[in-house]
Amino acid sequence: MENIVRHSDGKLNLVSSRKQNSLKKSFMHFIEHYLNTVFRKIEFLLFSLIAFSFSIIQILLSPNTEHNLRGFITNVQSSILFVLAFRFGYFGLIIAGFVLAFDIAVMFIIYYGLGMIPWGILGLSLKVSTGIISIFVAILSYRQDVQKKKLEMLAITDELTGAYNQRFFHSILDEQMQKVKKTHSSLGLMIIDIDDFKMYNDIYGHSFGDIILKDTVLVLRSLVEEEKAYVCRYGGDEFAIIISGENLKSLEKKVKRIQKDFEQRKSLYYKSDLYDKLTLSIGFSEYPTKANSKDELIYQADMALYNAKNLGKDRVHLYKDAILQIRKHISSNHQQLIGIFKGLLSTISAKDKYTLGHCERVSTYVVMIAEAMELDIKEVCIIQYAALLHDIGKIEIPKFILNKKEPLAKEELDLLRQHPVYSQNILEPLEGMDKLTDYVRYHHERYDGSGYPDGLAGEEISLGARILCVADSFDAMISERPYSKKMTMEQALKELEKNAGTQFDPKIVKIFLDIMKKKNS
Repeated sequence: MENIVRHSDGKLNLVSSRKQNSLKKSFMHFIEHYLNTVFRKIEFLLFSLIAFSFSIIQILLSPNTEHNLRGFITNVQSSILFVLAFRFGYFGLIIAGFVLAFDIAVMFIIYYGLGMIPWGILGLSLKVSTGIISIFVAILSYRQDVQKKKLEMLAITDELTGAYNQRFFHSILDEQMQKVKKTHSSLGLMIIDIDDFKMYNDIYGHSFGDIILKDTVLVLRSLVEEEKAYVCRYGGDEFAIIISGENLKSLEKKVKRIQKDFEQRKSLYYKSDLYDKLTLSIGFSEYPTKANSKDELIYQADMALYNAKNLGKDRVHLYKDAILQIRKHISSNHQQLIGIFKGLLSTISAKDKYTLGHCERVSTYVVMIAEAMELDIKEVCIIQYAALLHDIGKIEIPKFILNKKEPLAKEELDLLRQHPVYSQNILEPLEGMDKLTDYVRYHHERYDGSGYPDGLAGEEISLGARILCVADSFDAMISERPYSKKMTMEQALKELEKNAGTQFDPKIVKIFLDIMKKKNS
């Protein structure tokens, strides 16, 4: 663990236990870099053994052995030592140094003892020249490796922050997921967003924002340096951490520790008092317990981050499967609905990823409102089902209409406004779910009677549909969609307040505003 000391001049003195183990670290780097395959290990051992073998052969030969044979053996041995220095850098050079030192010692004993000093001087000069050339070869090999590493790092790192880039993120995530399958372990994905980053950029300038991004990477790296983890730049002000663990529980502990330690360490890395107020929102999911694939893992972590930001910022949110949450409360008579709901949600996902995420988020909001209104658990569950499935009718709408950036033509708008009716038609075969289909059909009705599809007003609209209307509109306003820019949460809450009594039930709006204020206080 790293010990961090701040001096009075403001400079950081980072004293790491890793420095005490530098030799061990260097050796491990050698193993990972030079002996990373079975072939390389065999190659290293083989050349080392041959080099020492030639030293033994030279000892066994008589001093009077023909000098051409001795010269041949020396030349072959020198070539092997050059190869060792070239293929294995400074570690190859160490082996070459041992061999040459051994040979020189033996030569001194033999030739000096027999009074053959001229031949000894010649042999010694050959060994010295071999050593000098080996040093040059090792230096060139090392520089070549350094240059190669630089090029490799440029290809996989973000230029501004030094974190891994998106290309590396996707490749290493694939690689780590394959390892998890073999080892039956667990893989976590954290997606991290810097809260209010746009405000820092707008007020203090983009150069200030760039410093925030760089320093955030430094902090995050310091927090995971003891873990099997990768810090990647995922988007503009978003970062991803891929982290390994034994199981979901151990990963949860690691994520919570990272958030806690960030608060403690950030003042040591950021160079301005303004940064002390900087916070992170973290969305987290795990493979394979929660997610079944790479795309699902990314989606879940993204969704968890979205909820973390909208439910108060500066927090960690673990992805919660809405279907599993429903399973806890659904009666035994309706357990078969779980399979139906899963099938319907996968149908939404295949058609439109935005709609699936939107439905999951809306289900979170409606439960918050229904519980604040102290509705009974059965009613809360029905409203939650309705939120998850309220846009299922969009599978009947052509994709080009759903994703169109320009204003819709009248015919297209009329077709889109039929999706609540389509949703009702799809869900009608579910027995005993009359309230569910009611809430789904009427969630676009307006409190003043100007909504669709039937123009109901006030309390003619069922309570569940009125709750769903508020939650649905709020999430739509704060979401990035092809045809409209997202609002900030504050803007969306003001819009709800402004339209209370016309589009929305004013009592429900007030309850929702109170909930969100408490969450963000």
